[in-house]
Amino acid sequence: MPKTGAARKFIGLSRMTHSVLDVAHPAAGAILVLGSAPPLGIAALGLLSAFSGFTAVFALNDVMDAKVDAEKMAKYAKDSEAFDLDSVGARHPIAQGSLSRRAGWVWVAAWGLVSLVTAFLLKPLCAALLVAAIALEVLYCRLLRVTHWKALLSGLMVATGGLAGVFAVSSSPAPLAVVLFALWAASWEIGGRNIPNDWSDIEEDINLGVRTLPIRFGRIASSRIAAAFATATILCSLAFPFAVPVRNQELYLGLALAADFVLLAGPALRWLRDQTTEAAMAYFNKACFYPLALFAALAIGLI
Repeated sequence: MPKTGAARKFIGLSRMTHSVLDVAHPAAGAILVLGSAPPLGIAALGLLSAFSGFTAVFALNDVMDAKVDAEKMAKYAKDSEAFDLDSVGARHPIAQGSLSRRAGWVWVAAWGLVSLVTAFLLKPLCAALLVAAIALEVLYCRLLRVTHWKALLSGLMVATGGLAGVFAVSSSPAPLAVVLFALWAASWEIGGRNIPNDWSDIEEDINLGVRTLPIRFGRIASSRIAAAFATATILCSLAFPFAVPVRNQELYLGLALAADFVLLAGPALRWLRDQTTEAAMAYFNKACFYPLALFAALAIGLI
């Protein structure tokens, strides 16, 4: 086995392809409720807090699930040709034995501290939301072999982290905007990322005793559940202008519809039709870019 560079190990540990893209959640929440770009200082602090927070949370997941991941990798070699965005960087380096658990915990603590401090500098409430998101992630990992309903915690975790961006710029955001944004973020995580990712691992998870929605409801039903959550995500995105003013509403709606179709609806329909791992992972990979696309739509709608 070729040696893996240290940087690639930590990139894989934190799945930085996701932690970078997920920064779009709090960024979208901020400009949604503010109706304009936040001041440069707040934006820079918020981006650092969001990136470090998501980096810590993804690494925390890998550290806590290292034993199960090692068992899965030892028993099952995946030969699928489907590209997986998670494979960028060294996949599960602790489980592979290329990185120590201690190094993983140090990495989690360091980025978590950076995120906590920067979140507190934004607002104490943002730091509280970060702590809540980390607690939800810990609970999610603890329930790995207990219940398939842990998928809902995953959605709640992403929504909680995203709400830090909302409250970083507004002490009293419109309640409807907060509810729509939280539903948008949670529905995307469950239907766009959690279910299709578990769907591709269904055989391994059954034998390892992992509880997931695809195992509980089967391939066809769980792909339909994912599509239902994707539909909820799309509806929330189109309802944003009715919760808060968007300067160029027609432009935003056009861009949002394009993102909704290209990154969610179209790939989801292909997955529902084909019922293959390749289709599920194509949907997963495209859905991962969706929050960034919606952030861009909101930002352009401010022009």
